[in-house]
Parts: sequence; C-alpha cells; structure tokens
Amino acid sequence: MNTREAIHTFVEKTDGWVAAQLEACTRCGICAEACPFYQATGKPEFAPVWKVELLRRTYQQKFTLAGRLRTGLGLQRKVEDEDLVEWSKIVYEACTVCNRCAMACPMGIQLGPLLDEVRAGLAAAGVVPEDIMVAVRKQINQGSPLGVTDQVFEERLEWVADEWDVSIPIDKEGAETLVVFSSIEIMKFPQSIADIVRILDAAGENWTLSRKGREGINWGIYEGNAEHTKLFVKRVLDAAEELGVRRIMITECGNAYDALRWTAPNLVRVPAGLEITHIVGMLGEYVRSGRIKLKAGAADGDGVITFHDACKIQRRGGLIEEPRQILNVIAPNSFREMSPNKEAAICCGGGGGVAAIKTADPYRYAVFGLKLAQIRAAQADTVVMACANCRLQFLDGLAHFNSNVKVRSLSEMVVGALG
Repeated sequence: MNTREAIHTFVEKTDGWVAAQLEACTRCGICAEACPFYQATGKPEFAPVWKVELLRRTYQQKFTLAGRLRTGLGLQRKVEDEDLVEWSKIVYEACTVCNRCAMACPMGIQLGPLLDEVRAGLAAAGVVPEDIMVAVRKQINQGSPLGVTDQVFEERLEWVADEWDVSIPIDKEGAETLVVFSSIEIMKFPQSIADIVRILDAAGENWTLSRKGREGINWGIYEGNAEHTKLFVKRVLDAAEELGVRRIMITECGNAYDALRWTAPNLVRVPAGLEITHIVGMLGEYVRSGRIKLKAGAADGDGVITFHDACKIQRRGGLIEEPRQILNVIAPNSFREMSPNKEAAICCGGGGGVAAIKTADPYRYAVFGLKLAQIRAAQADTVVMACANCRLQFLDGLAHFNSNVKVRSLSEMVVGALG
C-alpha cells in the first residue's frame, strides 16, 4: 500500500474541471437517494458524496487555504492507510459507477467521473480488490479476463459456427465493420454470437472479427488504471486500423462501449474517420432503413415483456429509443415499461466490476432486489436487455431470489422476429 501514490494521483487528477465540481458540491446528500446501493442498504457510507471524500479532502488540503488551515489545526485528518482500505471497500464493492447520482444532483455535478478519479488513486496505491486484479492480469497476459486466448477464441467460434450453422469471418480483408464481442458472450452466451451473426448477415453487413482485437470488455476501467485501459483499447483500435475498417461495432457489452466510444478518445489516438457504434444503434438503423424486417407481434405470445436500461448503453450512450421501437413492433400488446426507466433507470448492481468481487455479493443482491421489485411491479414474465454483464447479474440475481422471470437479449428477440 502506498498512500503517497494515492495522494499524488488525486493531485494529478485535480484539474480545473475536477476543482470546479468539488467546489460546487454543497454536500447536501441528495445524490444518496439516487444511489441503488444506498437505497438498498441504507448505509450512509454508500452515499456518492461520501465516496468522493478522499478526493475532496486531498483537494482542499493541497489547493485551498481553508483546507490547509483546518489540517494544521487538527480539524481535518490527512489521508492515511486505513482510509484507503475503507474507501477501497465502498468504491469497488458498493458502486458500479452508473452515474445515476449525477442525475439527482441539483448542482449538476458529474459524480461518476469523480468516482473514476477516486478509483485511479486507489489503483495507484495498490488497494484494488484482488478479484478485480486477477481479471486484469489475465487480460494483460492472455488477452481476456476470462482466459479467451487465441486458441480458445478460434475453437469457441468454430464450435458456435457448427452448432448454429453460421459462418464467422475472422481477419477478413475489405470488411467495413469490425465486430467486437466480449469474453462474457464468447464463454457464457455463445448463442448471442450466432444471433448477432444472423442479424448482420440478414442486413447485408460486410463484417469481420479480429484475433488481435477480439476482446471488447476493459478491466482497466474497473481497476481505475489508465495505462491498462489504454493497453486494452489500443488492441482493438490497432486491429481496426490494420484491417482498414471504417466502423467498430461493439456487441452486447456496456463496458466495452464506454471504453471505446467515450474513454479511448481521451487516452489514445483513434484512427481518423473510425466510427464507434453499438449493436443497439445498428439494430435501430437496420429497422428504420428496412435492411431487416421484423414480424409485427412476433413476441406477443410470450407474456408480459419489459426492458432493462443498461447504465453505459442507455444512460451513458443514449441508445434509449431504439430498443423500445423494436419491442413496440415485435411485442406491441405485451411490452410494458418498468418504472423508473430510460435515463433514470436503476442499475442492476453487477456492473463496474462489482459482480466479480465475492465480498460484494450481499450488496449487489440487495441492489438487485430493487430491480426485481420493478419487474414484479410491471408484472413482467420476461426481461430483455442488451448488456451481457447485466444479463449475468440478472440470471444470478433471479436464481438467488428464486424467481422464474425469463432473461432474453435484445438480439435474441430480434432474431426470433426476423421475417
């Protein structure tokens, strides 16, 4: 543990924008009511305003006269080793960095990015949960947090192609679109690969996968380490540049979309003219343009269907209307919204690396209880989503609560309705 490194990182990260955000915070605590971890547990330390306390304290003590005076008079403690241990637990185990708290803040403070800075300081100090670091080391050394090496990648795709009778091009020259799956889909949801292949082929997309750029998910973001984040996004961007594609399409992974669409341009060079999009956006475009045809009412016989808004795809990415347009075509009589929804939707509790941390299980199950209550209020039989990490959390959470609600991906629903 290196507290000096944490403080140095906090200072380094405190630019004008961060300072303005911290100065604007009145510490009113309204953000707490928007945080699903606080809502589900009632623990005051889970309030977002408290989660950024180490960053705020360092800013005050290093950059403000009042902060230096309070510290000198013993009215405010310096950041110490025990603080890092305490904040590591609440920032990694009880926060998915969903940024729902920012929507409730009357001052418009972007707490999510501030929490990323807190994680950066904790990562520099070496107090990241070991469960996260195991996945980070695998992604560094094997190219995947789930151990999807080159050999595993090729064997897995060959099996999917045989099992579902689809053709999967790899490193295809002249392709327009590089499709990037996450290891969760490759290892946990292989049918999603086949479903997306069928959609792309039905739309006449000229696409390929890449051995070099095979992994979309980015555990450097979960860790809070900018160098690891750069390493992982560069693998994908370099592959896209070498193949000469004009578009990268992320499949059903919110973290990967966040990493490549929003984070990468602030860390590395993105090839000029390269479009970063998501399968949800592509589905919307395919339906609007008529490149794929959906059978109206195709899913109306499956009971009540609802949709889960993923934090990084819907709230962060803005792909809110596309899933609803699709579901209103294929399930016009059975689609029903949860409440709250869209930008205000409640996080499922498994993102941000939380699902990987065993000691966080009680917290993420408590948060999922909020989501399950929403599903029950909507009287839904099936919940649809477009994020594989959310899907894992839903399957685990529903089993934990002995619920028989079905979980479906948006791509699966589209394939079931293809004309």
